[in-house]
Amino acid sequence: MQCPSCGTWYAKAQAFCFCCGAILTDGKHKAQLGSYQLLEKIGQGGMGIVYRGFDENLHRDVAIKVLHQHMLGNPKQVERFRREARMQGQIMHPNIVALLDVYEDSDILALVLELVQGCTLKEYLICKEIPDWPEIHYIANGILAGLEVAHEKGVVHRDLKPSNVFLNDDGIVKLMDFGLAKPKTGKDDITATGDMVGTYHYMAPEQIIGQDLSTRTDMYALGILLYRMCTGLLPFTSSGGGEFEIMEKQVRHDPIPPRKVNGKIPKAMVSIITSLMEKNPEDRPEDCAAVRAMLTELGEPKKPGIPEGSRGEHFESYSQFSVSLSQNQKEIDGESEEKASETSIDDTDAIPAHCLLWSFKVTSELAPDKPPLDLSSPPKIERNTLERLRTAINHIAPLPEVWHQVETMLADPHTAPYDLAKIIDQDPVLTSHVLKWSNSAAYSTSSSKPMTDVALAITRIGMDAAHDLILQALVPEIGDKENNSSPEVLRVWFHSQAIALFTRTLAEHAQVVDRRSASMLGLLHDIGKLIILHIEDEPTLQKIREGILEGTASLEAEWNVLGYTHIDAGMMLALHWKLPRSIHRFIYFHHHPCWHQPDIWPMDVQPSIMLGHMAHLALQSMEEEPDTQGIWTASRRTHVEGTESLLRHPLCLPLTDARLYSQLKQELSRLKTMFPELYPVKQDAA
Repeated sequence: MQCPSCGTWYAKAQAFCFCCGAILTDGKHKAQLGSYQLLEKIGQGGMGIVYRGFDENLHRDVAIKVLHQHMLGNPKQVERFRREARMQGQIMHPNIVALLDVYEDSDILALVLELVQGCTLKEYLICKEIPDWPEIHYIANGILAGLEVAHEKGVVHRDLKPSNVFLNDDGIVKLMDFGLAKPKTGKDDITATGDMVGTYHYMAPEQIIGQDLSTRTDMYALGILLYRMCTGLLPFTSSGGGEFEIMEKQVRHDPIPPRKVNGKIPKAMVSIITSLMEKNPEDRPEDCAAVRAMLTELGEPKKPGIPEGSRGEHFESYSQFSVSLSQNQKEIDGESEEKASETSIDDTDAIPAHCLLWSFKVTSELAPDKPPLDLSSPPKIERNTLERLRTAINHIAPLPEVWHQVETMLADPHTAPYDLAKIIDQDPVLTSHVLKWSNSAAYSTSSSKPMTDVALAITRIGMDAAHDLILQALVPEIGDKENNSSPEVLRVWFHSQAIALFTRTLAEHAQVVDRRSASMLGLLHDIGKLIILHIEDEPTLQKIREGILEGTASLEAEWNVLGYTHIDAGMMLALHWKLPRSIHRFIYFHHHPCWHQPDIWPMDVQPSIMLGHMAHLALQSMEEEPDTQGIWTASRRTHVEGTESLLRHPLCLPLTDARLYSQLKQELSRLKTMFPELYPVKQDAA
């Protein structure tokens, strides 16, 4: 059978499409998971897809959260999913969404949950930015009631935020999503060393730097949530440094006093927020009962009235978008999801400027009818050329042991900056690099104090960016030292870091490739160009440059002059360095969207190569006229007409959202400050 949404074929009947999540039925049979009938897809998030279903045994509606197929092969993700089942299964309380069942067979793992009707607190705050004080009191009491029973069972939620708080039609406040919850590990308290997971706007300082967690970690998040409800704003925001700036502020700065934002906040509420947001966990209220006692000074609580525009039957926390956004929010977000899905690259007038879809039209010409170099069946490299290439690569040193330690550490999603810092601290040169980056103009401002602590430096840089910078610092010298600092080499590294940055940002929206893998793929996709710069002389490089300037596609120009391409060199280097197979395949296929229809792309790399391709197109659209001094800088990407549809299914990228495009552009500006040799700081005219 074939999925009508994305076209994926299946040899046998399926309840839903593993690729895009669409429910599959032939009209004669129901889409079933055991005794549960799938009725409609109502959300999709980082861990899985959520369906509204029907329990045929007990004749009731349920919510069914199915783990993404690509995560089934990852034992850590499967364990996190099962941990959510264990955590939520042992906590039965009116203020917590109930886990009803766990469904599992050979290729499907799903949680069956209570289906609630109403809206999330996030949606409620869209319709009513600052609730009445009695309503805030009521919501806080409901949250505390749910947290209290979780804490009594030895569970820290670790991801308390508005989208994980639900207000049902009966006025009951319910906590959702225990996927990040941690069980009791000590005798008297709950700790989890080294876990920097959660939502950075609501993270406690100890979460960010990887210290022990306790029930008071949830108290800090509650303080931020109350600050948001009382002021309409978050206590810590970015002035250009993104999430890492916010996390640094969580650790080192005090928020603007809530009464300076909203002078009408009762003094009792100010006192509660201040005590909950203390940096030292020991200075926060001891438990939920202590906070509830402080709330009594606010008077009688009042059940909030849920505006009609915010109602929905879904779990917003399991989705990157709300299934039933209020009309108000649709106006804020601009074009509706339905209209965006209908917009095509050919609808020039319908495409907003400065968005992902716009970058297709602005910078790309459609690929030629016949690929200039057939990547599906590439020409054979001559024996002497192959031997010369292999000999040059075999003389390159392997990646150092510290890199493998970093990779092993970062493969664990629970790794925190504190854990990574312990490895980096053992290498003085790497320590110096990390501190230098964190104190550079890219990550600090004139008012920032010089960073001397590696864990805080990694927090400021961010784990993903630190990963990329560490790899660049540890890559063995390819050729002599003078060659490695040449403008040509720096251009390759700048391009690679920009694609890594864009790819991981897009991956966060797409939720089908994890951020670290996306970043690694982007960083190493053009590593073969460094080999070319190392082993070829200047006259040969000039011939490639001239071919590209005359309009020849870069790979074709390389082949015409060298008899091999940077793809061939990159694949051989990846094998020499014993990099994962996913990197080999990405290097091989990353040019396919320029010249080939998707039917010849392997299914397992389609999401990755389309994210990388979108990153290239977005980068091109933000750059000025091509630099003619570098070999590859004049080369421009094309695309196969129609491949942009893959960005919607299964990637679900917000193609017409100008905010995402603006975010990428800001991050690119920051990256340029790290390459002053290529992008000198412009001095103001005297």
